[in-house]
Amino acid sequence: MLPELLGSPRGQRTQRAVAQRVNPEKTYRVLRDRLIDADTVANRARLAEECAALAKWQEAWEQYDEIVRRPNGDEPVFHLGLAEADLELGRPDAALAGLEALKAREPDFASARGHMAYARALAALGRTDEALDAFEAISQHHHSYEARARLAALMADTGRIEEDRRTAQEILDRLRRAPAHVRKIQAGWGRVAEEVLRRT
Repeated sequence: MLPELLGSPRGQRTQRAVAQRVNPEKTYRVLRDRLIDADTVANRARLAEECAALAKWQEAWEQYDEIVRRPNGDEPVFHLGLAEADLELGRPDAALAGLEALKAREPDFASARGHMAYARALAALGRTDEALDAFEAISQHHHSYEARARLAALMADTGRIEEDRRTAQEILDRLRRAPAHVRKIQAGWGRVAEEVLRRT
């Protein structure tokens, strides 16, 4: 990297990305030590986010669970993080209950992440028609590759062959037209679409 770029925001982002690839748990260890030094909601939240990024879902859940028990830990995003961890740990019933409680308590809070978690919980609990509607709504409002891919996979699971193939092909067509950085970020959902086409 050119010396004049090292101090720039772009240069710093590049350095962080390289460091993450070389030593993916370095940031996790730093944040864990920081929490030991100062047990604050902010430090727990940063550690929880890093745990989620590393798929350390049990630890992420433990951090979020502790956060939401604290008087200053009632932000909606913390409850959402807890629900996402519940989903990843195979507890969709707990995730759905948490999301519904959050909606009742914070009716004005809305996020694409929250809608996605809600749809995933419905799908995992076998509430298929509701989940299909939810994934469709997300994909229309947020143009989400993830929502379209999950929609296609769920339709395949329920025997809606023509619809799932059409949806999967739409995803792949969109990815082919997308800029390179989008294709890279969304590659996993492209693979889901390809798998749907292979098995139907």
